[in-house]
Amino acid sequence: MAVKRCPTCGATSSSGDRFCETDGGALLELAPPPAAAGPPCLLCGEGAVESDGFCSSCGRRGASGRPTPARVAPGQPLAGGVVASLRGPDQYGVTLPSGGAALVALGEASSLEREADALERIGGAGAFPRALQRGHDEVYGAYLALALPAPEARSLSEAAPALPLPGAVALLGALLDAAQLVERLGLAWEPQRDDVFVLPGDRLRIARLRVPRKLSPGERLDARAVLEGVGPALVPSLALLAPPRALRLLLPHASLPGEPGSTLEEVRAELAAIERELPVPAGDGSRIAGVCHPGLRRPHNEDAIASAHGVTAGEPWTVLVVCDGVSSSSHADQAARIASRTACDALAHFASSGDVAHEAGSAAVASAIRAAHIAVCAQGIELDSGDPPGTTLVVSLSWRRRLTVGWVGDSRAYWISDRGAELLTRDHSWANEAIARGEVTAAEAALSPLAHALTRCLGPLEVVDADAPPGAARHRIQEVEPDVRARDLPGPGWIVLCSDGFWNYFPAAADVARLVKALGPAPSPGLIARRLVNEALLRGGHDNTTVLVHEHH
Repeated sequence: MAVKRCPTCGATSSSGDRFCETDGGALLELAPPPAAAGPPCLLCGEGAVESDGFCSSCGRRGASGRPTPARVAPGQPLAGGVVASLRGPDQYGVTLPSGGAALVALGEASSLEREADALERIGGAGAFPRALQRGHDEVYGAYLALALPAPEARSLSEAAPALPLPGAVALLGALLDAAQLVERLGLAWEPQRDDVFVLPGDRLRIARLRVPRKLSPGERLDARAVLEGVGPALVPSLALLAPPRALRLLLPHASLPGEPGSTLEEVRAELAAIERELPVPAGDGSRIAGVCHPGLRRPHNEDAIASAHGVTAGEPWTVLVVCDGVSSSSHADQAARIASRTACDALAHFASSGDVAHEAGSAAVASAIRAAHIAVCAQGIELDSGDPPGTTLVVSLSWRRRLTVGWVGDSRAYWISDRGAELLTRDHSWANEAIARGEVTAAEAALSPLAHALTRCLGPLEVVDADAPPGAARHRIQEVEPDVRARDLPGPGWIVLCSDGFWNYFPAAADVARLVKALGPAPSPGLIARRLVNEALLRGGHDNTTVLVHEHH
């Protein structure tokens, strides 16, 4: 049965209805979901792998686990030997008349010729194989026979989950060394994960050298593409503990302004930075750690974090702030930075001055949020933008056992302990408010295009008065209405603030608790922040992703 949806409130109705029962709007018929084109591409995360094995979006092959049917069965003759096994798409392990073995690749003649020529020029240097024979089979066409990796070599897909972090990073460095040899030949290189093997001691061995073309004069080899070609296989060994920038290096992503390019030198520098960041930061005694990451799909990072800590009346206090700039507004990144810094400074002053021991934290949190709103609106006035800057904000103030949380928008705060997790905030979104009014069910709200539409944020409440007379103020700032909640903490645990770039993938508090619990007993705030951000990146990283953690004793 066809389904219709109200374009105003998002409610769904049967095909026999013409108007929405909630608001009377004319219903639109929903298009049926498209037929599945194939398994999702693991390299770009956007397209589907079509029947020919290539991704419909990024155009790369080998992007899913779907096997390619073998053209040659075991026991049949090939390249002067006998096929013993299938070693990949159009790749076969062949037993030679001498009793030795070879990897025989079938394919387009000119492509195999370039590969053979390149390998002969390299001459077995580095991690590359030797070219044994090239020829043409009457049945299967052009072929290239290569020396097989040593018997003790494991495929990258097999070896990667057990690789230690330093070993995985060292393997990437060896891959860049191999890429440098290829670039010196004036060639491009597009490795696939099935081409890479790992020898004992986490040493690199390459089974194939796929050369799509020669480089143009002055053109450099794309080192990022080399790493992205095999990156998904290494992701499992990096996902838990590695700096999130390591996943960004290995997974396809949108470029950021000022981000290092794709030359070998630039990618080596990025890899060196990742290596320096491998140890989880021990911290400065504040038990606070955060990751503010651009994600994989956004060209700008519009999230911001701020934190402060100290001691008042012999008791420690902490302030945490996470802001997520509203991408549809102007200068959203500036709005997030201004709001986070303003709110943090206001609450840090409240706590360090001693007022925290005598006055309610709820009033201070609300006042800090209003100050952040005014600062964001003032920035909009200064920029004279018709579309003022906007941002969400969530802030926490803890002193002794008392935790006070305030928020505007849909950035969230959680309390996590050994007993589980609790969501401390309630999103200011169309979905939550429509459900509260009884207009839609939770299931209907989730299907609405307005599900994540904000109903409150800082900044856009500023109004430009177009009818103001000359010389009069053209702007007036409306009040912001933050929600504030205070509670006593029952014992040790973690205060976790995050943007929707994380919680969109893990909307239930139980999901967050499960991720933290998987880190073992008493994980550090730095480890928690890394793990949560990495989990969002592994699921697509479609938005800026921020997690800020404080360990409460």
